[in-house]
Amino acid sequence: MAEWNRNTPWRQGHLLSQDAITTLGLRHAARSEQTVVIVASHDCDLAQAPEGEPKIEIVIGCLVTDKDGNCTHAKNARKLHVEFVGGDTFWAEFEATAKSSIEKLKLNEFYPRSDVHLTAENHTIFQMWLASRYRRSAFPDEFERRLTRETKLADKIAKAVRPHGELITGVFFDVDEGAEVVRSGPDDTYTLDISILYDPDVDAAEHAADEVANTIKTAFKDKLFTSTQQWLHIELRFCEHIAESTLSYADFKRLKRWRLEHISLAADPQQSVLAE
Repeated sequence: MAEWNRNTPWRQGHLLSQDAITTLGLRHAARSEQTVVIVASHDCDLAQAPEGEPKIEIVIGCLVTDKDGNCTHAKNARKLHVEFVGGDTFWAEFEATAKSSIEKLKLNEFYPRSDVHLTAENHTIFQMWLASRYRRSAFPDEFERRLTRETKLADKIAKAVRPHGELITGVFFDVDEGAEVVRSGPDDTYTLDISILYDPDVDAAEHAADEVANTIKTAFKDKLFTSTQQWLHIELRFCEHIAESTLSYADFKRLKRWRLEHISLAADPQQSVLAE
């Protein structure tokens, strides 16, 4: 291939060929025979001359036969399941810890795969997932403790979403209407509004989102609503499904995405979570 320049055929979201993967020694640690390698660097960075930016970022992933609904639509900051379409449509799994880099001039010896690609929507999802590692919502420590450890309701939410994961594009929280309030004791409750976001253009998505919302409402009421009609720990005021097309930009800025993974929250001592 000619010298690297702004006309490079490589773009963010392109896959390396098997020849490139083998030559460059890029193999998935656990499933080497199913290795998939994707370009993560932005197109503008790819266009820069190797003298200034000699390397590009990639993510080493693998093929999956059973996608996990909680890993689609960038709902999990650590792991992404995304579909590639074309002559050989398939799903692939990428993990944030599997990022690596290669020299542009070495990649310049190969062309990207042309038989499969990310759709425009899935390319956006890939970008959102890359950003989510560094842009996550932060919730009060006490709220997270109540939701994840005290009540295990975080697991209930993840379990409710998982069967419909591909149809649900996001789970968003509004805790205490955005105010930072220190709560103490089960009677000093956080107020929580939950929005289950779905794509109105996808068949069955609204029904799935409604089912998820109802399951979550039942779980909260069974766990935290007492026989004396009082909420303990967290008062669930609202949990409804909402179409992407009706979510305003103002609401989007106000709400915080709840990521469907809890490794950092379950650590002892608890690890920090960056704000979204």
